[in-house]
Amino acid sequence: MVRQRIHRRPRVCMVSLGCAKNLADSEAMLGQVMAAEPTALVCAEPQDADVVVINTCGFLGAARDEADETLDAVEHLQTEGHVVRIVAVGCYPQLWREQVLKRHPGLYAVMGVDAMYQKAFWEGLLKQVPPPGVERPVGLDAMRAFEAPRLLSGSGSYAYLKIADGCSQRCTYCTIPRIKGPLISRSTEVILREAEQLVQAGATELILVSQNTSAYGMDLTPEHRPQLAALLRDLDQLSGVRILRVLYLYPTLVTQEVLEVIGGSRHIAHYVDIPLQHTDPAVLKAMGRPWATGAAARVVNRVRRIIPDAGIRSTFIVGFPGETEVQFQRLLADLRVLRLDHASAFAYSREALAVSSRFPDQVHWSTKGRRLREFMEVQQKISSSINEVRYLGRDVEVIVDGVTQSGIYGRTLLDAPDVDNTVVVRTGHKMQPAVGDICRARITAVGPYDLDGILL
Repeated sequence: MVRQRIHRRPRVCMVSLGCAKNLADSEAMLGQVMAAEPTALVCAEPQDADVVVINTCGFLGAARDEADETLDAVEHLQTEGHVVRIVAVGCYPQLWREQVLKRHPGLYAVMGVDAMYQKAFWEGLLKQVPPPGVERPVGLDAMRAFEAPRLLSGSGSYAYLKIADGCSQRCTYCTIPRIKGPLISRSTEVILREAEQLVQAGATELILVSQNTSAYGMDLTPEHRPQLAALLRDLDQLSGVRILRVLYLYPTLVTQEVLEVIGGSRHIAHYVDIPLQHTDPAVLKAMGRPWATGAAARVVNRVRRIIPDAGIRSTFIVGFPGETEVQFQRLLADLRVLRLDHASAFAYSREALAVSSRFPDQVHWSTKGRRLREFMEVQQKISSSINEVRYLGRDVEVIVDGVTQSGIYGRTLLDAPDVDNTVVVRTGHKMQPAVGDICRARITAVGPYDLDGILL
């Protein structure tokens, strides 16, 4: 039997799927709910909640499958009387709303990517008779000026600071512009206020994210010039900021000015994340990416010239339509020359709404899988070698993300959460640092993804 009434002290669970940008949106939606109902309880597990909100990802078929499976599981809880209302929002219903409604007819509300801006809905969600879940149009000015309290859901050592939404690039494999629309930059003033609030909430590190962070501000000025460097200077001056990190820089927008700001700042980590996607000019041209011969080497060399100690991360796609074995081997050869600190690869996913889904010469799934394995084997050797030279036997600063029975774990300043090195530090009989602290450790062992150390 489905329970019909919400507890006197309502309970809510936010399930955030997909990327870090989604997580920032989830925290803003949950913040609005809690601002209106400060006595409500936030539950970590759906079975403990009256209301479950699932912020979905719809970028790839695998992400939509995960969203469906998550919704199925929560709907099963509802039939057992655990949940009153289920809300699905985000990228999946944005383009596949009818599919979501058909498979999940019992949802209380379904909203797309504008869900975060529906303040009246979130403020009334936990009431006995809440407002209907109908998305109201949101203008560009309202999006740029939008502010909402954030309820941080992580350990507290870091928080994502979303500076823009949407993307105006036209990569042929990507559906983000169809899901999110063109670039919409938040105003600098709004970003700075949110950064201050996140610092006051205890975040040691602020991580700037968007679909294309380096394009920030191009839609705010008549000249269409990126404003990321100016934003970074402003953030670097904020009181209380300890670490800033920038993710998702488009290769042609990694300018000397941006790199000089990162390299010369007080608080910005010397960490540069540039999704290159490939290095073969013909493949890049088919992807709709910058495809000049040697472009990847030039941007990586520029980073190393301006920030000699930079940690560089990138992502790549293998098995793109038409990618030959010769082109793939060129990618591996270039990878060995670039010697990136961190690199991830993904097997190309044929998305029906992406331009590349109609390209001839689709690569067989078994070939994509083999190429992915070969890519990661090459990169693991590179990362292990770099970690040995950079860290083994050396003393480093570690951002504490969590505690273990024998010590703490975290990251160096050149590592982002979830995707880069994890440092496991034995504390022995020393006083154990707290989450969010920055401690010093001596690295005693290294691998491609993990470092071991002892607390100093």
